[in-house]
This record gives sequence, structure tokens and C-alpha cells, in this order.
Amino acid sequence: MNDEVIYFNVNNWFYEQDYPPISDEFSKWVCKGYFMDDDWCKEQKLCVLAGNIDMSANYCISAPRSWVEKNCPQLLTDEEYTYYLVYQRYDPKTGGTIEEKREFKKKFSDFVCKPKPGRTYVTGKFGWVFREYCKENFGVEFYDEED
Repeated sequence: MNDEVIYFNVNNWFYEQDYPPISDEFSKWVCKGYFMDDDWCKEQKLCVLAGNIDMSANYCISAPRSWVEKNCPQLLTDEEYTYYLVYQRYDPKTGGTIEEKREFKKKFSDFVCKPKPGRTYVTGKFGWVFREYCKENFGVEFYDEED
């Protein structure tokens, strides 16, 4: 594997859980579909496999280390951050709802994917195989479940 290529997987479902709190700019790229914009990804020299998981957009991004160092260097660290989710459930005793706030910790590097032992390819959170990083693959390919 080429150490000059970083493979990272983000999804636009939940801020902090499915994409990291790096910067407003990075959040904009995830939430406004920049990683589905073929022209933008070609300009950035990114190889992206994009598609939908239920109602969310999922992105497997192959990027040069220099792009990651410039735009989202936190991904290269084991720095940890904390986020919270609020769960609601029905309370049969009162007929109302009970809210429970839970704390979670995650590392920025949790979004970076590496090949499993014995493999020459990299898969993301949902088993999608990252596109090989090469000039011919710059831009976006949309995930097809049939493939």
C-alpha cells in the first residue's frame, strides 16, 4: 500500500458520529454533497466512491497525504473528541417519554481505513472497496450494489 495515499470514510448522517468535527469547511463538503461533485473532486485530485445508505450519503475517499495534511490534518492523529447523543424512549409508567443523554468518545483517526491483513485493497465502514488512487480515477464513481 502506498503511504502517500490516505483512505477515509465519512457519512453525512450524524455530525461527530459519522463525520468528524474538523472545520466548518469540511462539514460543508460533507453536508452539501461536495464529495458527490465530480468536477470538484477532480479539481481536488480525489478519487471518491459515493452512494446512499438508507437516507444518508456515504463517501469512501482516496486522497493524497498532502491534501489531507492541508484540509483535514486531524484525521492523521489519534486525538480524541467527545460527542453526545440524546435517546428518547417511551415510558409505560407515565405514558410520556424519557430522554437519556449519552456520552461517546471517538478518535479522528477512526475515519481512516487501512487494508486488512493479507489484502491489497481497502474497504470502508459498509464494506465498499475504495477506488485506487490514480489520475484515471480522479472524480466520483457512484456505488452500485449490483457490482
